Amino acid sequence: MCETAIIATFFEDPGSRPDDGFVTDLALKAGVHLTFLRLAGPGLYAFSLSAADPDPSYREALERLRRDARVRSVDEDARRKAHG
Repeated sequence: MCETAIIATFFEDPGSRPDDGFVTDLALKAGVHLTFLRLAGPGLYAFSLSAADPDPSYREALERLRRDARVRSVDEDARRKAHG
């Protein structure tokens, strides 16, 4: 089981909180479990993602989400670090 936090954007901005039916349908089609965490900025949505994939990089689970026509982008919610 893999679990991570992700940031997603959608082609149709659902507003301050995505509809539960939308999130459930998106998760079912991608074979993952999504839990809405927070609005991460204008049009940016933070979710907890879990999947039964053995891949610790979550690559396959993220790719399945990206293939959905409603999804503009999805990436792991990695903390930004200063370089230098």
